[in-house]
Amino acid sequence: MDATRHNDPISLWAPRRQLTLAQARRRSSRVKYLRYGLVAAAAISIGLFLGYIVRSAINQESRPPPVDDTQAVTMINPRFTGRDAAGEIFTITAEAAKRRRSREGAVDLVGPVLRDSKGTEVQAPSGFYDRDTGILELYEDVRISDAAGYIFNSQGARLHVAEDRVEGLSPLQGRGPLGDIRADSYEILDGGDRIVFMGNVQTVIYPSKSEPSAETREGEQDGTP
Repeated sequence: MDATRHNDPISLWAPRRQLTLAQARRRSSRVKYLRYGLVAAAAISIGLFLGYIVRSAINQESRPPPVDDTQAVTMINPRFTGRDAAGEIFTITAEAAKRRRSREGAVDLVGPVLRDSKGTEVQAPSGFYDRDTGILELYEDVRISDAAGYIFNSQGARLHVAEDRVEGLSPLQGRGPLGDIRADSYEILDGGDRIVFMGNVQTVIYPSKSEPSAETREGEQDGTP
């Protein structure tokens, strides 16, 4: 009877089945704990990530972003104002200004225009302005005009805006009510009240129109022929 009972396949399989079910329950329990652990780790990671984002946003709002020295700062439609030696206000505008990394307070200008209270206007396609020294340099097609109707053209000019003085960097050609002029160099002083021309100066003086004599004017007023 004992031999028959031990050789019964069902009796041999039953303990193994019980052992397999127990192992399956333990494995299921381990898988459940692993799932809980993964969910907790994911929640911690998300919390750390959100905390970093919030902290970064707060820091960015409290201070401006740092500017690398290797990056150039460009301003659109800049405007600079000041006073010359006589206390008159001048204004410098441009289409754009680009800060020079090598010199503090210096900017390269695109389309600069200087205007003062006397009606003088100086403009050029490009230029350079140093706010610390008060020097504005203009290049290429420099055009200087004033309220009296004079227009001067040059390829380069250095304006000492604080001194109200213009220093020519290249030959100049000009035209005005009194005539034409050309010179290798020039200097405009006292806010345009005095101009000095130097080197191969050539002038063309326009003849003034003759005024009617005093007798003619008196005859016209009296109505006599």
